[in-house]
Amino acid sequence: MNFWLFVFLLAAVAASLIFAISCVIIGKVKLGRAMRPIEYYPPKGYSPIDVLVRYKGADANMHEVFNPLMLYWADRGFIKIEEDCKRGLKLSKLKNLEMPELPPGKNKQLIKNYKAEEELFNNIFEYGDEFYTLAAPEVYKNDFAKFMKTCRKNAQSTRSATSRKLSLATRIGSFAIAVLVTLIVGLSNGGPQYFMMIFPLVGIIAFSAIPNEGIEGLIKYPFFAVWGGVPLCAFLALIQTDCAIVIGCAVFNAALTVTVLSRKIDIRTEKGLELYGRIDSFRTFLLDAEVDRLETLIEEDPDYYYNVLPYCYVLKITEKLKPKFDRITTDGVSWYLGDLRDTLMF
Repeated sequence: MNFWLFVFLLAAVAASLIFAISCVIIGKVKLGRAMRPIEYYPPKGYSPIDVLVRYKGADANMHEVFNPLMLYWADRGFIKIEEDCKRGLKLSKLKNLEMPELPPGKNKQLIKNYKAEEELFNNIFEYGDEFYTLAAPEVYKNDFAKFMKTCRKNAQSTRSATSRKLSLATRIGSFAIAVLVTLIVGLSNGGPQYFMMIFPLVGIIAFSAIPNEGIEGLIKYPFFAVWGGVPLCAFLALIQTDCAIVIGCAVFNAALTVTVLSRKIDIRTEKGLELYGRIDSFRTFLLDAEVDRLETLIEEDPDYYYNVLPYCYVLKITEKLKPKFDRITTDGVSWYLGDLRDTLMF
């Protein structure tokens, strides 16, 4: 391969990678600069799902969301929680789910999240007013998977329009460069073996389109390692070293950008940054607050501990808060009957 062509193609790949990384860094820097007022409570009208989505954005993990939702529903009087030695926790429906009082202004995303939450609640109690966590019917798994899919979709909307455009641009750009590099090197050197590149290039697109949950999530990594990785390695072994370096870098950049970096681009709107700052401030307060300060809040509001507990779950701070709350005496609540404080709460 011509030396200057080699340099040009590598420079194009590097430029694509640098652009994607720069977009990710810009989003992180803006989040780091968000205003953080002192917050003792989560934003009014925000469920644990809303807080998780607004805080983590597209990185929100919906797998462990049922526990905080269960506590949230119980704290608001929609269900009662009891222990059942054989069937896990027994959830008894007390009344239908109701939308919380929303903050002033447009609340399109809050309403979407509530609709998904309401559908899950109704599905759980579709066949009666009692639900056992370890004896749930198979259909519940499908309902919960649908709920998680809806929440993940809603989480994407936390990013600004600019963020979504940049994400799409990095995907298209890196993939186009990989295809272009393959075509240029193939035309300059010839040989039918270049058709083997169809497998890794198609694999990159298919891999990014398949979810990480369920059976698909379990088999996607080994499948595409064989589908794209084996042909790529065989192809690179057959061509000249300089060609192999250029094409290998281009494909690696496309795979990294399409499947990872483009999804990490999270540039929020001004309102999104304000909400992120408030949630992060609430999280920081709980982590940094002295036990005496928490006791004062509980004296002022006896339900404070149970009100914030669901949010501690989604913010991943329950283990860090356990030593503090273990030193605080809290009264039992009517919606929870049992002795599973450490198991259920932490």
